[in-house]
Amino acid sequence: MRLYKIDIIVLLNYGLPLLVILFSIDLTLSPLLREHPELANAITYDLVLTAPLLFLLIAFKSKIPKLRAIPFFIGGIIIATFLIPESGQEHLGYLKSYVLPVVELFIFTFLLFKIRKGIRAFRANSNQTFDFHSLSKISSQELFGKSRYASLFATEITMMYYAFFCWKRKKLESTEFTKYKENASIALAGAFLLVISIETYAFHILLMKWSPIAAWILTGLSIYSAFSIIAHIKALIKRPSVLTHEKLILKNGLIADITIPLIEIDKIEGFSKELNSEELEIGNLGISKESSNHNIVIYFTKRQTIEKMYGFTEECDILLVHIDEKNRFLTKVNNNLNKISN
Repeated sequence: MRLYKIDIIVLLNYGLPLLVILFSIDLTLSPLLREHPELANAITYDLVLTAPLLFLLIAFKSKIPKLRAIPFFIGGIIIATFLIPESGQEHLGYLKSYVLPVVELFIFTFLLFKIRKGIRAFRANSNQTFDFHSLSKISSQELFGKSRYASLFATEITMMYYAFFCWKRKKLESTEFTKYKENASIALAGAFLLVISIETYAFHILLMKWSPIAAWILTGLSIYSAFSIIAHIKALIKRPSVLTHEKLILKNGLIADITIPLIEIDKIEGFSKELNSEELEIGNLGISKESSNHNIVIYFTKRQTIEKMYGFTEECDILLVHIDEKNRFLTKVNNNLNKISN
């Protein structure tokens, strides 16, 4: 009976705001708006304010996080921007100019507060160095729930952190392992960075003769890409893979992470050849599906999930990965596996 009550509350909490949004969309697309343009303001306020406020009102005495009203607010602004005719967006402009910046400031302040709180708790209860990327994901999920939007936000926050901050050198523990010293990961990323820098300047000059707007859009995207590469290079150095008594946490900069319970590892061994299988799914921590730069293969008893940038995931039965100091890594992992099996 209690579960039934909780389901009803959750249904009302999300269902009623969604009904307001769907009704507003239907009204926007109907001929009624063309006949009565003054309805644009009412639709705007329903999308941007009524839906999130209704969520807050229903969630007031429940355990549902109140901050989940924010996606309704942001979603309402996006929907109103695309569906309401420009002639009826005067009030939407006011909301974007005066309300949206306050909400954005609140979101960033809240995230920074949660991340700072998480860092303190981690340091107080662990001898290991905290992982900013993991903390940003946890904080974003508290704000937006377990959604693609939360993953996107966490990725952007993490990228900014590693691109502009995090300069302190990190001393590795005996249970931490890097993956960039014995391969060309950083050299390759640096080469991409150099190419972007040269090509951006050349294309900017050429595009300025055709369209200054297009030139600056391309330049902005290129600068963003450059900072993403810088953040990834620093994350490669600052985010080592970690072996605990129960888990193996493998990381590849900002591109991908995977947390593997040791009890679900069938076998781990050194391997640098090409591997093909028609029945089993083979994964890696890189961007592409194929892996040509690995020195270890891990076989699982149960399919594992690789978490990649921006909330994308990939499942695998076998994982190909590169780890520096391969022999030391294999020895430590196998020792832990033997302890669990015994």
